[in-house]
Amino acid sequence: MLIVHHLNNSRSQRVLWLLEELGVPYEIKRYARDPKTMLAPPELRAVQPLGKSPVITDEGETLAESGAIIEYLVNKYG
Repeated sequence: MLIVHHLNNSRSQRVLWLLEELGVPYEIKRYARDPKTMLAPPELRAVQPLGKSPVITDEGETLAESGAIIEYLVNKYG
């Protein structure tokens, strides 16, 4: 199952939109920013060391950066 690691106030919304348009089943793991520092929580840093979002995991692969993710999704599912 494809998993989207979604951090509030990030570019992961465009990845979710594309997955909906392609009709690809996915799961969302939601993360909230620290309200004072606006940094990603440690749970997201365990997936992506810089705490950046979006991140997807798909069949053992982990990808970050929305442009790379979109290219991957279009090539695989589009």
